[in-house]
This record gives sequence, structure tokens and C-alpha cells, in this order.
Amino acid sequence: MTETSRLARIPGTGTDVLIDGDGTGSVRTPAGRFLRLQSPPSGLIDTLTGATGGEEASSAYADRLTEVMAARERGDAERRWPAGRRDVVLLGGGPVLDVLAEVLGELGAGITRNRGGTADAAADGPAPSAAAPGSEAAIEAGPGRRRLVVAFAETPAERADWAAFGSLPEHGTAWLGGYREGDNCFVDPIRLSADDPTADQVQKRRLAASPVPRELAAWQRSATRAPPALPAAARTLLIGRMLTVALAWAQETDELTRFRTSLWKYVSASATATEHTVLGYPEPHAPGCEAGA
Repeated sequence: MTETSRLARIPGTGTDVLIDGDGTGSVRTPAGRFLRLQSPPSGLIDTLTGATGGEEASSAYADRLTEVMAARERGDAERRWPAGRRDVVLLGGGPVLDVLAEVLGELGAGITRNRGGTADAAADGPAPSAAAPGSEAAIEAGPGRRRLVVAFAETPAERADWAAFGSLPEHGTAWLGGYREGDNCFVDPIRLSADDPTADQVQKRRLAASPVPRELAAWQRSATRAPPALPAAARTLLIGRMLTVALAWAQETDELTRFRTSLWKYVSASATATEHTVLGYPEPHAPGCEAGA
């Protein structure tokens, strides 16, 4: 009868070592991939678990195996959230951003938070004295860096200040906005350049597509009180959408192109999620805004 296989975790990693009854061995990586070990010593499992002092050959093998697998996991972490894109600022407060901050941190993003709805950390040290905390100058990415700003609004009124950050994409900072209107949730297209739709253009597109634009606009102006907590399903799906878009930005996947023109909407009453195309456009010239006017 075949002897039972033995299993041990490599300390400091998420990798398991499996030694079969016939002495052959393999490792299972955190990604679920199995790799064959070459001539593992018989005392390897005992060395990894600390069951014995470990023979010299087993200790040396375990040290080398730990080094190799730790390096592989560092590579996975870099692919998961590349170092050059770990600068993420969260604007706003509440349970949605609290969970999003936790998850993004687990994935490897470096989080800067401001629960008041502004960012107070400059890309390269303190904000210049001429830049008020939360202004564009205070959260622009420095030369050669990429930063993502994720904003969330509990009420339509909280989105009023988003226009102040409209030119961030022109300076290397991506913008992703999510918000709720009652129990309905929205995630705007991610903005990577000045050609992508702004929050104001998304709002205009929504009003233009609504069969009751007057009533919708009036409701948005009147809905100033903090709403009750989102239903669990809505909160989970909303966070999932924002996380999916943020990961696409970090990893520069092919889906990022679609996310630049897709408004996501979730209606709790019917439990339906839909996407709607929104395109950016040059704003019309405003008379009286010429230099010196």
C-alpha cells in the first residue's frame, strides 16, 4: 500500500511542499501551479516543519527552495500590482472606500486616504504652499510616475467638487469615480487623458438619455441627506466593479480601453447591472473666458 503523502508550508511563503510516499516531491504555488522537485532529501518535511533539527542536506535544500519560491512570489506580486503604479489616492469616506482600501492594500497598492473628500499628499513630498490640500496640484503624479485617484460619493452633492480634479489625467494621474443615488450604484468611465469623458459629461449623458431629465436633475439637487447603508449585494458588486477597473489600470490590460468609455450601473430593486457607452467630447467655447477678458 502506498504511504500517505506529507505536506508542509515553506515558511514565509504561500507555497506548499508535497512529498509522496515513494519519495518524489513537488511544490504547489499560491497560483495553484505544481512544480516537480529534483531529488528532495528525505528529511525535507521535518526541516520545514521544525520537527527535528534537520540534517545539513535537508536544511540547505530547504533554504534554497525558500529563496527560489520567495523570488517567484515577488514576481507574482509585481505582476499583480506593478511597483510603478502603486500610488493610489482614495477620496471620500464610508464603508465602500473602507473595504476598497483594505482590498487594494492586500493586492499591493500603496493607499493615501482623506475621508473628507480631498487628498493632502503631494506626489513628491509635501504639497507646494500655493496648492491647497485637495487641489489638483496637491495630487498630481510626479515625473515618470503613475497615480490613480479613486473617488466615491454617497450623495449627488458630494460629486460637486469633482470638477476641480478634471485636468488630473493631463498630468499622469488617472481618475476613477464611483457613486450612489439611493440604492442605485454607478461607476463612471476611468479617465486616462483629456479626451476621456469627465464626470460632468457623464451627468449630461445621463440626463440626455433619461425619459424624465427634469425630475432626475431635481432629485439629484434635493438628495443631500446621507442615505441608509447600501444593500449587501449592491455594495459587493459596486466594490467589485471599482476593483476590476483599478486592476485593469494597474496591470494595463486590454479591457482598460473599454472601461474608458463604459458607465456601469447597478439597480438594486431589480438586481440588474448594465453598461452604457459614454464618449468624451471637446467642451464648447465659453464666451468671455479669453485671456484678459
